[in-house]
Amino acid sequence: MPSATSPTFRDPAGSLSLTPEHAIRTIHSGARDAVLRFLESPLRQQLEQRGAMVATTIAESEPLLLHHARVPIVTYPWEWTPGQWLAAAELTLTLCDEALDHGWILKDATPLNILFLGTRPVLVDVLSFEEYTPGNSIWLAYGQYIRTFLLPLLMNRQLRWPLALTLFRRDGYEPAELYEALSWSQRISPSAFFPITLPTWLERRSGGTSSGSAIAAKKEPGLATHLLRRTLAGLRKRTRKALPLSSRSEWSDYTAALTHYTEQESASKAAFVREMLESLRPGRVLDIGANTGEFSALAASLGASVVALERDPAAADRLYQRAMSQRLDILAVQADLARPTPAAGWENSESTSLLARLEDQFDLVLMLAVIHHLLLMEQIPLDAILALLHRLTRRYLLLEWVPASDPMFQSLLRGRDDLYGSLCEENLDRACAGRFTLLRRLPLDNGRVLLLMEKQAEAQAA
Repeated sequence: MPSATSPTFRDPAGSLSLTPEHAIRTIHSGARDAVLRFLESPLRQQLEQRGAMVATTIAESEPLLLHHARVPIVTYPWEWTPGQWLAAAELTLTLCDEALDHGWILKDATPLNILFLGTRPVLVDVLSFEEYTPGNSIWLAYGQYIRTFLLPLLMNRQLRWPLALTLFRRDGYEPAELYEALSWSQRISPSAFFPITLPTWLERRSGGTSSGSAIAAKKEPGLATHLLRRTLAGLRKRTRKALPLSSRSEWSDYTAALTHYTEQESASKAAFVREMLESLRPGRVLDIGANTGEFSALAASLGASVVALERDPAAADRLYQRAMSQRLDILAVQADLARPTPAAGWENSESTSLLARLEDQFDLVLMLAVIHHLLLMEQIPLDAILALLHRLTRRYLLLEWVPASDPMFQSLLRGRDDLYGSLCEENLDRACAGRFTLLRRLPLDNGRVLLLMEKQAEAQAA
């Protein structure tokens, strides 16, 4: 497992540290009784039973320790697709609404409280609940939800700001800064007026000080609950409307627009990949450059738990939607292997790097029609690519080699024939030496070659 992050320190109720098997939460003495009341509540049992919240084991100790099973592969909001953002947002709103029925409410609302198991979002911060005060119609986490959920999605739609930018904005966006980035017509549009324009005007009118209070006069309990539910329903509606208008790009239509594969070549490739998957039966698969998920779906349909890595946001979102509709165990990760997500947060220890989370986690790594992109577009040396693949897989690698004569290779060459024009399969063989042993080789009629390789035993031991 990747090395543990440092214990968290932001929650006044407790801190979290990681071991290879568990996430261990230490509850501070002042919060012990409130936390135990929630853990003994029917709400906690209900959420755990349906998988909406991470399961908790209470350790009889002082201080109080809570043990949670580790989520196999952690992903962060800056690696999610728009569909994943919506799923996490809707889970947050649903949990808050449901909690009201049991006398509880969410005291915070941030994507960082959510992790994904395949396509399913799960709340992992069991300290997010507090007892609800009857008659209070104000949701204290409203502003945080707007900053961290709604505004990133809205700016992704309005100005195409990548959701990955949230890596640098832990507490989301402030309305006033977004107001300056919008055109006048965008400012007065229904989607932006209430979460961005109106708060900015009110702030300016008050001279930059808070224009309101989170403490409101108590209302009749039934009315207060009704108003809270209306607030949550309104946020749900606004969040859905903040999704991108479409999920199309050059790469999202790549599979359907293939011109360098005949129908027979595509069928031969798919048949070979299926045969290898059926023969090897890998439990966990990493699909690098998964595009819209053709081979991720194939692996998942044969019983594998798949992590699908795709750098194109539209293609990655289509992959996520595909996995959702087909109920496949696929975790979509919108990230670039050539520029993987770095460690972030205080002293680079609050969130681990993507590679640290992926290394040595997979029985099989798929890298189909990707290697020439890393070579030509990113100028990553072939030896370095194979060294990374060696660290990512525990045993097998299924690689598609694209020769220099291939039309796609030529389109990416861009006059650099001196550097890459003479690359051949022998160069690949040399890069694999000491790392992988070739088990199967299938040349396709278009000149591409599918190679099944096994991580060498001596390299594994080393």
